[in-house]
Amino acid sequence: MFVLDRRNFLALGAAGAATAMASRLSLAAVSEAKVFTADEAGVMVDSTVIVGEKSAVVIDAQFTVANAKALADVIQATARKIETILVTHYHPDHLLGLSVLLERFPEAKPLTHPKVLAMINKASAPTLKALNEHAPPGVFTDKLIVPDVLTRDHLLLEGERIDILDPMHGDTEFVTPVHIPSLNTLIAADVGYTDTHLWLEETTTPDQIGKWRESTRRLEAIGAKTVIPGHRKPESRSDNSIFTYTRAYLDSWEKALLASKSADELKAALVKGHPDAGFAFALERSVAAIYKK
Repeated sequence: MFVLDRRNFLALGAAGAATAMASRLSLAAVSEAKVFTADEAGVMVDSTVIVGEKSAVVIDAQFTVANAKALADVIQATARKIETILVTHYHPDHLLGLSVLLERFPEAKPLTHPKVLAMINKASAPTLKALNEHAPPGVFTDKLIVPDVLTRDHLLLEGERIDILDPMHGDTEFVTPVHIPSLNTLIAADVGYTDTHLWLEETTTPDQIGKWRESTRRLEAIGAKTVIPGHRKPESRSDNSIFTYTRAYLDSWEKALLASKSADELKAALVKGHPDAGFAFALERSVAAIYKK
C-alpha cells in the first residue's frame, strides 16, 4: 500500500518537477535560427540553420562554392546532425551550394516543393552550364544536385513543427517561405528583401508586381517577431520592416519604369532612389530584362 508521507510527497514533487522540466526542454528543442549572409559576390543571399538539441535543418544552400563552404563551417560549428536542407525556390543562389553541403553532411536530405522541383528540372542545368562558361574555374560547383520532392506541408525537427508555406510570388513565381512557430520566426526567402536591389528579371508586368506585393502582405500578417529576408546586408534588420522595404522598392521600380526612356535612365533612377543598396547584379539583370540587349 502506498502511503503519502512527507518523504513520498517530496519524491512526487521532485518527479513532477523533473517531468515539467522535461516538458519544457521538449517544447524548447528548437533553440535558435542562425543566419549566414553571403558577400556581394555571393549575391548577399541568406541561409538559415534551424538548431535543435541534437539535430538541425538548413534553409537554402547558397550560390558560390566559397559561400557554401562558409555556410558549412557555420553548420559544423553547431555540432548538430543535419537532417534536411530545404530549397525555397529554384534560383541558383539558393540551390547550387547543395553539392558542397552534401559533401560535408552526406546524411542530410535535400528537399523542395513539387512546383519548385519542376522549375529546377526545367532551368537549373542550363543555368549552371552558363555560369561555369562565364566564371573562373571553381567559383561555382560543376555538380548539380536535384532535391527530392517535399511530400508534406511541414518538417519536424525533434518533434517541433516547421511550416513550409504554399508557393507564392516573390522574385519568381514559386517561392516557399518557412515559418517556425516555436521561435516566432519567419524565413521570407525571396518574397522579402532589405537594403539591396530586388531581382526583377522575372517580375516585369504590373500583374506580377501586384502578386509580389500581395505576398508581402500575407507574410507580414503572420506577425513574426523575427523575419529573415532572402537578400540583405549582414547588418540589416530582421523584422517586418523588410516587407515595407520590398514594397517601397517595387513602387520605385514602377515609377522609374514609367519615367525612363533607356536602360541607363532606369538604372540611374534606381541607384538614385536606393544609393546604398547592395546586390548590384540584380539591378543589372532587372534592367536588362526590360531593355533586352
